[in-house]
Amino acid sequence: MKVFKLNLPLYLVLILVCGAFAGGKYILSNGKSEVTSPQMANSCPSAMDQIRLKDYELTHPLILTDISTQSDALKSIQNKITEYVNQAKANQKADDISVYFRRLDNGSWFAINPNATYNPASMIKIAYLITYMKMAELNPGVLNSKVFFAKHFSQGNNQNIKDFQLKEGVNYTVKDLLTAMIAHSDNDATLLLSQNMNTTIYDNIFKDLNIPIPNPVAEYFISVNDYCKFYRVLYSSTYTRPEYSEYALKLLTLSTFKDGLKKGLDENVVIAHKFGERIIGNKAQLHEFGIVFYNKEPYLIGVMTTGNSLPLLSEIVGEISRIAYQDYKTLSNS
Repeated sequence: MKVFKLNLPLYLVLILVCGAFAGGKYILSNGKSEVTSPQMANSCPSAMDQIRLKDYELTHPLILTDISTQSDALKSIQNKITEYVNQAKANQKADDISVYFRRLDNGSWFAINPNATYNPASMIKIAYLITYMKMAELNPGVLNSKVFFAKHFSQGNNQNIKDFQLKEGVNYTVKDLLTAMIAHSDNDATLLLSQNMNTTIYDNIFKDLNIPIPNPVAEYFISVNDYCKFYRVLYSSTYTRPEYSEYALKLLTLSTFKDGLKKGLDENVVIAHKFGERIIGNKAQLHEFGIVFYNKEPYLIGVMTTGNSLPLLSEIVGEISRIAYQDYKTLSNS
């Protein structure tokens, strides 16, 4: 007896099998084709906002994408923080508090009191950092170039939280100055860097991210929804090349400030963060933003506050961080 053999490609066999299965299903359903609603459609956001660079004629690189609506999945964290914020204001611990929270793995987010604006104080130094990363893209040698520090700036002495000071009469590399500016929030290093940076690149950062450009002769204010963009483009590396985004974030993990977001985290958790503080008369401001690298599911959190007491504002920032972290751990592990 002869056995008939037919050599067919594997992909054709799969097509025939799938076709036979579909035909059988059609016959069993009395010839009525089955219509099902696609499951993925339920998870698609209804609206999205995008920020694109428009420096080129034909390409518009995407640098930021936002789901327009705040996330229901984060409601537990949002509600607990909102309750605490209302209580802190009712107890006159602060005049105003704004909070921003974002899961960086999926883009879900929420903001509390997002329209309030604050003087960012030393938090604006992250824009200087990004400026130098962009300068290094054009000329990598800029980070190792040296700048002479003659003496302390008079306007650099208005720091209330300080743990480091440059030495007068010393040549510092730009890398050294960036570390002093970010890790120690040193104002002398910041002013020295500002004198030597490309101001066009600096202004373009704000323009490209749709953030109001600072006026050098006027007080500057910014909201949590705008400020978060600096961290977001560093994390996603959509504005600077990956090696420079990584360099910037590693510098931010060296911050020595521990009286804010870090108070609410487990000791071994890595956070890339920058704080800002300011006292004018009897009014104080304390702000901090940071990326918390928890369990390979990092999140961005920012708190901006005004009130009468830096210690009380420090307590508020730390407690909001604790609430977010504890609830996020539960959410992440569920």
